Amino acid sequence: MLEELQRLQTHFTHLKHRLSDLEAENAQLKQEKQAIEQSSAREIASCKTTIAQKTQEIDTLSVKSSDLESKHTTLKQDAQTLIERYNRLEKGCNDLKNRFQEILAERNELRVAKEKLQHDLNSAQQKIDVLNEEQSKLTQKNEHAKLKVEEIIERLRILGTAEDKNTQALEQITLSNTLEEDKS
Repeated sequence: MLEELQRLQTHFTHLKHRLSDLEAENAQLKQEKQAIEQSSAREIASCKTTIAQKTQEIDTLSVKSSDLESKHTTLKQDAQTLIERYNRLEKGCNDLKNRFQEILAERNELRVAKEKLQHDLNSAQQKIDVLNEEQSKLTQKNEHAKLKVEEIIERLRILGTAEDKNTQALEQITLSNTLEEDKS
């Protein structure tokens, strides 16, 4: 029995050691568990903070994205409007170009007409000058003829011809000849 007692005591000591080792290991595991729980809590808090930040960033980016989409839509509409304006301006420019070419053609025609009219005017002026010279020559001839007729009439009066009728007829003929010369 003593042997059994000693064996039991050794077993008992052995069990005590084992128990103290297990208790120490259990305490250590509890500490590790607490450390792990604390670190997990910190990681979870950190992850929650990160998630909150990321959620906030996502919200901010969503707002920015919707703003950018609305701006993009506005820019598309502005671009379409500008394209339409450009097309109208280009059409207007082509119309103006065609009208300008028409005006240039009209200007050239007017220039030719002006030169022709200028030439006609110069010709007419020369004819007028020639006719004025002829008129002055004819006026001088007419004056000269009137003077001669008046001299003849004066001589006939001086001679005292008895035939007043013939003299008057002669004066009328002379005057009518003079008037005909003036008309021509």
